[in-house]
Amino acid sequence: MAHILIIDDEPHIRTIIETFLARDGHEVDLAENGKIALKLAELKAYDLVITDVIMPEKDGLEVITGFKRIIPGVRIIVMSGGSVGLDVPYLLNMAQIMGADRVLSKPIDYTELQTMVKDVLAL
Repeated sequence: MAHILIIDDEPHIRTIIETFLARDGHEVDLAENGKIALKLAELKAYDLVITDVIMPEKDGLEVITGFKRIIPGVRIIVMSGGSVGLDVPYLLNMAQIMGADRVLSKPIDYTELQTMVKDVLAL
């Protein structure tokens, strides 16, 4: 199966996504922000990155550009619940413009995420 990195500053979201993807047989690594994730990208190859947008250190948009530079063929799914002054559609549109393969609004529908993961890995 695939080697997947989940990046989110909310521990419970990382853990829930990890549980679902591990059940599907994927190898899953976790990072709490983009800075840590980009360091991991220099050490390991990932097939797929699932990242939040709004995070401390480096946000999800910085993650997209960093990963596309370090691992050019990596697939990326971006998720967001928005923030004060930045709504979800705006953030997810920006992510797509910057190279995200798929986007997903929070709260996450895990069945939708699992389907999305399968679809993106098949690209």
